[in-house]
Amino acid sequence: MTGPHKVFDHVVFALLLLLPLIEWRWNWPRYLRRLAAGFSGARLRYYRNIIAGEWLLAVVLLAVWAMWRRPWSSLWLGSPSGWRLAGGLAFTAAVVALLVAQKRAILKKPKTRDKVRAMLKYAEPLLPRTAAEHKAFWLVSFTAGVCEEVIYRGFLTWYLAVWTGLVPAVLLSAIAFGFGHVYLGPAQVPRTALVGLVMSGVMLASASLWPAMLLHAALDWNSGELGFRILGKADGPTPPQ
Repeated sequence: MTGPHKVFDHVVFALLLLLPLIEWRWNWPRYLRRLAAGFSGARLRYYRNIIAGEWLLAVVLLAVWAMWRRPWSSLWLGSPSGWRLAGGLAFTAAVVALLVAQKRAILKKPKTRDKVRAMLKYAEPLLPRTAAEHKAFWLVSFTAGVCEEVIYRGFLTWYLAVWTGLVPAVLLSAIAFGFGHVYLGPAQVPRTALVGLVMSGVMLASASLWPAMLLHAALDWNSGELGFRILGKADGPTPPQ
């Protein structure tokens, strides 16, 4: 791990604490009101805001990293190689295959669909309903997989580890990741923090952020696929399952 921190690092850290509060107390309630009022394109607009905001922060962070010639290995983005990376990619591929099989099984059983509908209730406002939203959600999933891993698993783990060491930094970054989703409800914070710990485990085991990025994107994509199949009303025939 490298140091010391610069002002930019503290600003990014402060944003990671402040932006979830703004989302929770202002942006999200405003979005829910627009949905309830039936504003056309409200969900697509929210998707665009997620995509733009996360890429802006991630690209600025990476650009500054390159400008200061900080080692990419500090963000777990060094040149990937070795059996550990291969193992991480194999694990990710296995999880993706399991998610696809699980989705197919769920969609074949009406009772299981009802259970999944109840499980997804907390995220209903985020899940795509139309064919256009369904396609846009793929980009949302990719954005979250890349940008949130760079920001939380990469940058925040590095930022905290300078002071605390790696293990406490991993735990704290997972908590921050959970807090970043507080707008979905306080109950989702510990659940999402647990997902963050899993992503950190994949990163540490593979010595690379790339498998965690792919896994994160796949998990979000799967949620969107299930939401669309169970809750959605496609613009035209529903795509084949």
